[in-house]
Amino acid sequence: MNKLACLKKLNYIICAVIIILAGFFGGSGYVKANNYTLSSANSLNCGIKDFFSNLFGGKKEQENNMPTVYLGGVALGFTLQCNGVIVIAVGEVHTEEGVVSTIVEGQINNGDIVTKIDGIAITSVDVIADELQKQQISPAPVQLEISNGNGIRYAKIQPAKDIITGNYKLGLWVRDNSAGVGTLTYVREDNKRFGALGHSVCDIDTGVSLPVNSGNAYKCNIIGVTPSKKGTAGELKGMFLKTGTQIGTLNKNTENGVFGEADDELIKLLPTKLKVASRSQVKTGKASIFCTIDGTEVKEYSIEIIKASRQSKISNKSMVIRITDPELISKTGGIVQGMSGSPIVQNGMLVGAVTHVFVSDPTKGYGIYAEWMLSSD
Repeated sequence: MNKLACLKKLNYIICAVIIILAGFFGGSGYVKANNYTLSSANSLNCGIKDFFSNLFGGKKEQENNMPTVYLGGVALGFTLQCNGVIVIAVGEVHTEEGVVSTIVEGQINNGDIVTKIDGIAITSVDVIADELQKQQISPAPVQLEISNGNGIRYAKIQPAKDIITGNYKLGLWVRDNSAGVGTLTYVREDNKRFGALGHSVCDIDTGVSLPVNSGNAYKCNIIGVTPSKKGTAGELKGMFLKTGTQIGTLNKNTENGVFGEADDELIKLLPTKLKVASRSQVKTGKASIFCTIDGTEVKEYSIEIIKASRQSKISNKSMVIRITDPELISKTGGIVQGMSGSPIVQNGMLVGAVTHVFVSDPTKGYGIYAEWMLSSD
C-alpha cells in the first residue's frame, strides 16, 4: 500500500472517531432516559461509551470496585465525646474583689476548641476542674492549647476564685459532649464500617464541627414529627437511652458523615444488601429514599433526583432531590431534621444520602453521593 493510500485510510478512521465523539458531546446531554425514542441506538451509544471508557481507563473499573453494603434507613441515637472542649461562651468570675474578666478580648472566642491545659490532654470538663483544683495551693496562670481550624495557638490565663464555690475558674462556658438523632445510610459488608448523616455533627450553639474522640450508636424510637413548612425546617423526635442497647461505636465526624463500627445487633436490623453506585452512575429521574418517621419501621418513599452534579471534589451537596411521595409529604412536609443520612436508592443501587433541606421549599433538598461518603471514611 502506497503512502497516499495509507494517509487516506487514516483520514477515514479519524473522521469516524470524530463522528462518534460528536454523538457524545453534541446536543442535549441531560435528557431523561425515558425520553429516548431509539432504545437500540441508546444501547449502541452506551456500548461505544463503554469501549472508550475501558480504552482510556475509565468508569467500568471504578464501578466494579464499589462495595456491597447493607441498606440503612433505621433511626439511630448518637452520643459523642469530644476530643477537647468547645467554648460556647466567654464569661466572668464573681470574686471577693468583684467581677473579674480572666480572658483578654480576642484571646479565646466562641467555637474555639481547648485541647490541653498545662500540657495535659483534655478528655472532659472534669480534667479542667481537676487541674484548677490544684490552684487552691498556689494560684498561677495556666496555659491552654487552643485550635479553631486555623492551626494551634496558646493562651496564658490567670484563674480567679469564685466567691460562691470557693473554686478557681477560667470564666469559660464549655461543652465536651453531644447527643442527637440521625439516620443510618449503610453498613459495609466487608468490614462492618457504617456511615450515617451525610454531614458532620455540629455544636448546637456555635455551629462548630465536633472533634470526636469517641461515641456510641443506640437503637432509637421515633415518637413524633414536627413537619417542615416554608421558612421552617421540621424535625423527628426520637427517644433513646444511653443505658440502652448499644449497636455501634462512632470514631469519625467529617463534613460528609459520621462513621464507625457496627455491632452484629445493628446488622440484624438490615435485611437488604445492594451495590454502591459510583457517582457517574447517578442519573436524574425517579429514585427512592428509606427512612424511619414512626417507631422503628423503615419505609420506602418515592423521590426524584432533579440534579446530579458532575463533581471532581468531595461535597455533601452532590444532588438536588424532590420528595414526590404523598404519604411522606403529608406526614413530614418533605424533609425534616433527623432524616439526614436517609439512603437514596436508584436502579437497585445505593447512590447517596439525604443531607439538607431547602427551607424555602421543604420538599426539596441536597444529597451526597454514596461514593463520597465511602471516600471520607
